[in-house]
Amino acid sequence: MKKIILTALLLGGISQLMAQTAEDALRYSRVFYSGTARFNGLGGAFGAVGADFSTLATNPAGIGLYQASEMTFTIAPIISNSSSLFEGNTSTDNRVNFGLGNFGFIFNIKPTNQGRPGLLKSLNFGFGFNRQNDFNTEIAINGYNRSSSMMQSWVNELNASGTPPEFVYDDYPFDLGLAYNANLIAYDSVPGDYYCDAQYGGVLQNKTINSYGSMNEIDLSLGGNIADQLYFGLTLGIPTLRYYERSVYQEVAASDTIPNFISLNYYYNLQTQGTGINVKFGLIYRPVNWFRIGATIHTPTWFPSMNDEWFSSMTSRFTVQDWNTTAYSPIGNFNYRLTTPFRAMGSLAFIIGNYGLVSADYEYVNYSQARFNSTQDSFSDVNNEISSSYQSWGNLRLGTEWRLGDFRLRGGFAYFSNPYKQGTNNTERYQASGGFGYRSKYFFADVTYVWSQMKQEYYLYDRTMVPAASITNNTHTVYTTIGFRF
Repeated sequence: MKKIILTALLLGGISQLMAQTAEDALRYSRVFYSGTARFNGLGGAFGAVGADFSTLATNPAGIGLYQASEMTFTIAPIISNSSSLFEGNTSTDNRVNFGLGNFGFIFNIKPTNQGRPGLLKSLNFGFGFNRQNDFNTEIAINGYNRSSSMMQSWVNELNASGTPPEFVYDDYPFDLGLAYNANLIAYDSVPGDYYCDAQYGGVLQNKTINSYGSMNEIDLSLGGNIADQLYFGLTLGIPTLRYYERSVYQEVAASDTIPNFISLNYYYNLQTQGTGINVKFGLIYRPVNWFRIGATIHTPTWFPSMNDEWFSSMTSRFTVQDWNTTAYSPIGNFNYRLTTPFRAMGSLAFIIGNYGLVSADYEYVNYSQARFNSTQDSFSDVNNEISSSYQSWGNLRLGTEWRLGDFRLRGGFAYFSNPYKQGTNNTERYQASGGFGYRSKYFFADVTYVWSQMKQEYYLYDRTMVPAASITNNTHTVYTTIGFRF
């Protein structure tokens, strides 16, 4: 791949890698199902429960349990809080975002058997959208680094590459070339080496990362009921993703031993868009009234046309006024394809008469199966990194619901396992929920509060030179669903 593509700043890693990275593949492969307030109130454990619009995106056999037509709509405002610990310093930030959980219709069709009993009790058709992931976060990292600087990581990279000064910008126009043009890196022609002022650190380092966007899926589903025992469903899913990232990295001299250098500011912007397609097939079997078993297969999601657009700039300040400058990159643009892993889900539900239910889902997904490809260039290096970095594991969801006349009380828990083969960057996610609802013959309303937490390690640049920042993300979401039956 051309070096203009190779040099985009990596979110959470070393500064010079492909614009498409293993981290990007993971971001778009992980699915944290949103949907209705009832679905989230049970921790998403609906694979064997059914009769909820969210099941179109999880186990479409759930559509087979509908006995009437329905319209549903969910709003889901989110408060995201993040804290980071870097070089002994703690920083916090937060973001408020208004989102939609889902919207859609279910149409119930009773087949005519001309008075004769039939095995097919009903057919149901559903369409609408369910949210799959929310990318809205804001992270701040601050600390005093006594041992290294990002400038020195760039120096090391250039010295290792042997790139002549006249080709630095052409070969590295998004990071190293900007640093060279902004006088943050200099070249000594006598030994033939690059150098910088802050070789041994002594700088205050600060980075803010603002990400926006979401992944939503349009679902077209068909399901049915056979003899009130076997329920089946098929969904054609069309996910659309929009991801936007804006980051600012800053270094400020905090030591008298650093000559000339005052500060640098490195701005980076990324925009990713894509539309994909997948198929989901599911079954729910009810051998007795109090017990249900569910099984689901999701094909890999194929994104046939992904597009990244990015640019960056760098501003430097020195004690020598004439050295101060701002350097700009070109606009990077690249089209490629992405395939995310297939999923399999097994589910159990215990129906406790007219009083309530207890349910559980186990979801298997192997994140090492994600793949990039393109007709223009090879992705062998990044695909090998995906295979070696990630693992197959499982996600667990548990939920319960209890009936009090026309009202419902709910609680749930979900665990999304560590996708990494080794402990770094962990990103396990824990989720707890609680809510209530009201249901009548033609109308229902539900409210659920969901708390989730995820921790990860983040490296400002070369991990051999800088310690990781430990980041904790907490999100607080209130789902409100209203629906009508007809």
